[in-house]
Amino acid sequence: MKYEPTEVCEKRAAIILKYRGFRVKDVSRSEEMTIIHAQKPKTREKVIVLCVPGEKAVGVTYIRRLKRLLGEHDVKHGILVGEGRYTHLAREEANRVSREGYTIELIPPTIPAFDVFKHRLVPRHEVLSREEAEEVLKKYHAKPHQLPWIKASDPIAIILGAKPGDVIKVTSKSPTAGVYVHYRYVVEG
Repeated sequence: MKYEPTEVCEKRAAIILKYRGFRVKDVSRSEEMTIIHAQKPKTREKVIVLCVPGEKAVGVTYIRRLKRLLGEHDVKHGILVGEGRYTHLAREEANRVSREGYTIELIPPTIPAFDVFKHRLVPRHEVLSREEAEEVLKKYHAKPHQLPWIKASDPIAIILGAKPGDVIKVTSKSPTAGVYVHYRYVVEG
């Protein structure tokens, strides 16, 4: 399905889905929200994204709607993208829902609505699998915490879906050094 985002929060969602490897299967829009169903082609992992445009404060009601959608469609992971801040109760409800076997990720409104990876100064980033990370650490005789750190709250880490404990491979190009690779360890924050 060819998906063209219309709102700022939909553009953020489209970028996140693209770099996490999801393909949009279905989109439904109403005046107050957009619901996006997506799936990874290889693993068949599904996600439901709820976009809430125009709200200055995203409350617990949207978390409960997303949880209901997850239950109805038998999906374990949900992403909420808003244009405003998340209320304290919304954050608490997202944590509570996570204890019930679902995960609801709250994307902050500070994530850019444009593709940061298309900028010439932003190198290629990718989250390594556990096996690839172990190989890198073995190759360099290092422990994960000895790598340069990147916070899980960094926009790049959020877009890629990197969690604390992950290793991100960064491939940069330089006129003097050519192509070089370095790694970053994702920490809480």
